[in-house]
Order: sequence, then structure tokens, then C-alpha cells
Amino acid sequence: MKVTLNTSLLVMMAASLTVASCFAADDTGDPNGAPKDKTEKSPKQLVSSSVKASETPIPRIWIGLTGSYTPLGLVQGNSTGNITNANGDVFTSSPANGKVGGGAQINARFYKNFWLCVGAIYRFTGYDAQDEVNDVNGTTNIERARVRLIDFPVLIRYNGRKWNPSKHTFYEAGAALREGIGLKVSTNSIDQVNGELGPGPNTGTTYNHAVKGVVAGGGLIAKDDFGIIVSPEVRYTRWFGDTFSSPVTNSQRNQLEITVSFGF
Repeated sequence: MKVTLNTSLLVMMAASLTVASCFAADDTGDPNGAPKDKTEKSPKQLVSSSVKASETPIPRIWIGLTGSYTPLGLVQGNSTGNITNANGDVFTSSPANGKVGGGAQINARFYKNFWLCVGAIYRFTGYDAQDEVNDVNGTTNIERARVRLIDFPVLIRYNGRKWNPSKHTFYEAGAALREGIGLKVSTNSIDQVNGELGPGPNTGTTYNHAVKGVVAGGGLIAKDDFGIIVSPEVRYTRWFGDTFSSPVTNSQRNQLEITVSFGF
């Protein structure tokens, strides 16, 4: 009888401990039933803190090298649709687009999640145009133009948690200035009777060395364990003027740009 009583008591104690342990798993207090100290970190907080400690933050100021690609090109030509003036001359043009560019940028965090980004990207472009003169000799005036361009975007970036799907994403907007340097234009005239005639007249394309625009875009940014910052992004620039302008040659005012920056 005594053994039976002790066995029953042990079974009841074991059952009580099992139920208590189940409730204790969901209890916010300590194992002794006392209220949890507010300063004590939960396992979840400890894991979060350890993850944050292992991440490498983006420095307040960083400098990067930027590669750029403009899929739409920088100049639009009219090589398929000829234009004829009142004299019967036929004008055609084809762009000489350098769609790939490169440069550098500097980024500085000036207020909470807002950054100032200033960059310079080098490109080149140009066109090949010709004027088929309506005369008895079949004269053709050929013009070849090449210019180097440097774009100077000045952007404000925001990479805070609000309106962002991830801490690695950012949005940006600002203004840009495009400077054209080193313009080279060569002309040549040829007719069907005498062959090459030497330098010919200008085909009428105007050139503007400075153009302003506005920029908007977004991208990603992260820093790896080696301390290298990687930031791909997409930008849209609306230019308010043309570097080149004529009936058959115009600059691309709606510029789509894909860039990748590597910084430290």
C-alpha cells in the first residue's frame, strides 16, 4: 500500500511538472515566476543583436567607380527615313553611339537616411550625316562629328525603411549637367564627275556644349565581408536641350541608364 501511494505521488508530480513546463515555455517571466526584467534581452533580441553585429555598415562617406550603359543611345539618327528640302537635296544621318561610359562618384550621408551623391560619367557620341545635292554632277556632302561628353549628376538618395521594401534599396532624385568637350567635325564633298572634291559645307547640324536635365532613379546597395560596396541602379534623365540638333540628327532627351558602382 505504501509503495502504491509513492508511485501515484510520483506520477502526479511528473504530470504537474510537464504541464507547468508547457506554460513556462510561453511565459514572459523567468523560470521562477517573477516578472521579466525589462533590461534582460530575450533569445530573439540576442539573435538580432548578433546578426546586426556581424553586418558591415555603409560608411558615412564613400567613394566609388561607376560603369554606365545607355540602351537607348545618346543620339538619334534618321538613316531610314530620308528628308528632302525645297531644293530637292536629300539628307540622311546615322548615330555613332558610345553606349558604355564610366566615371566616379562620392556619397555622403548628411541627415539620418538621406545621402548626397555627386558623380561624373564620361561618354562619347557623334553622328555621320550626308547631303545628296540635287545638281547635275550628283554631289554629296559628307559630315562626320564626334564629341566627348561628361555628365555631372547631383542626387539626393533615401534608403530608410519607410517606403522601402528592403534596407538595401534606395530612391534618388536630382539634377544633372552635361558638358561636351573636344568636338571634332570633318566634312568632305564628292561628285560623280570629279570624284573627291575636298572639304565641303556644313550640313546644318547645331551643337550645344552644355545641357541641363533632371534625374530620378533607384537601386540597391550592400557591403560585403571584404569591405567593398556594390550598388547597381537604374536612372532616368530628362534633358532640356540637345547636344546635336538638325532635321535628321537629334540627341536622346529621354535617357535610360543602367549603372553599377563599386566603392569603399
